[in-house]
Amino acid sequence: MRVVVVGGGFSGLAAAAVLCRGGARVLVLEARERVGGRVATRRLDDGTALDLGAQWIGPTQERMAALVAEHGLTTFPSAAYGRPVVRWDGRLRETPPESVRQTVNLLDDFAAEVDPAAPWRAARADEWDRLTLGGWLATVAPDPVTARYVGRLIAGGLLAADPDEVSLLQVLFYLRSGGGSGLLLGMAGGAQQDRIVGGPALLAERMAAALPPGTVRSGAPVRAIHQDGHTVVAYTDDGAYPAGAVVVAVAPALAGRIAYSPALPALRDALTQRMPMGSALKLHAVYPTPFWRADGCSGVTTSTDGPLTETVDNSTPGSTRGVLTAFSYGRQARELRRLSPDPRRAAVLAALVGLVGPAAAEPDDLVEYDWSADEWTRGCFCGALTPGSWRDHGPELRRPVGRVYWAGTETATRWAGYLEGAVLAGERAAAEVLAHYAA
Repeated sequence: MRVVVVGGGFSGLAAAAVLCRGGARVLVLEARERVGGRVATRRLDDGTALDLGAQWIGPTQERMAALVAEHGLTTFPSAAYGRPVVRWDGRLRETPPESVRQTVNLLDDFAAEVDPAAPWRAARADEWDRLTLGGWLATVAPDPVTARYVGRLIAGGLLAADPDEVSLLQVLFYLRSGGGSGLLLGMAGGAQQDRIVGGPALLAERMAAALPPGTVRSGAPVRAIHQDGHTVVAYTDDGAYPAGAVVVAVAPALAGRIAYSPALPALRDALTQRMPMGSALKLHAVYPTPFWRADGCSGVTTSTDGPLTETVDNSTPGSTRGVLTAFSYGRQARELRRLSPDPRRAAVLAALVGLVGPAAAEPDDLVEYDWSADEWTRGCFCGALTPGSWRDHGPELRRPVGRVYWAGTETATRWAGYLEGAVLAGERAAAEVLAHYAA
């Protein structure tokens, strides 16, 4: 049987590998001229590597760890020097107050009641899905600063959204999917613990190269999918590709832009309209050295206000240069995008100075990548269902439509939104295809 996979990101490549091992003839149609999806690595003239998209793996992400080993790569730990910095209502401190831990613990307690495979079945699903995270924090957090900080940390740092843009149920699903706030937010011992030597883009290239020759076709965006009772055909700008099944391994927001014939069921089509991509701006400030370490700082910062929610030391072994990577989310990211390059640079550097000191004002380079402007991504980190959408539309997230199956990290039940989730979702969709057509 021939299977077409739409999308050559980690989910599509993982699906293709399982399908090939299962005896299927596979064609991966990728819109970009490269594989990897939401990962990309840029090297500076001196060889310093900057990961522009997804970059970390951590404990309990067994499939990513196995793929790294399988394809002859290794990892290195994220930089861990000195103390963190929290900018709390205009003042610097090492840790947030106890009110933050107490508030986040409440979220973890609620998340334990959610089945990540069916969040809509939680006893309080209707209530939690109608309530935004921001609305919940306004009534539960002991003060407005704590509410603002937790909102930025959770909605921004995990979903690249404002706390008023995501439902409490969406947040609880995400927390449960990733094993709780400790794993999701942690560096050492958490999801940001390790990086891949050479970058995750190199792993994607090796995954593609391990497939049978001719499996991956780049520069081939799928514009339409037609199916009848006997076959399914994927159409690109240069041809038609008939198959027994199609695995669509792109985010729901992008899957919704494909023309389907017959039209998708109403609830599935509505899901694609209710799962926008997050809004994140990732910026790398490159310095001659990681100067913050001399001041006893780790480069890890979080903030209750300003255009930047968090920063990390993203320097790499073997390079003497210091890389301080900053993240802006939701409304703050959109406001930065509206600025022309020079005012945006000034705003970012001013925020960095406020977090790590005056030496941050003069980087050798400031590198950014706007995934929202990328035609084949349109946002990062992932898609999230809008408030009120999980109950009616969540059940459609993974449900096949005839011969069309759904992958992508948004469809994962473990580590949704991460590379691990992308791989697990691709393997799950491929197993569904093989099981159905072997029956």
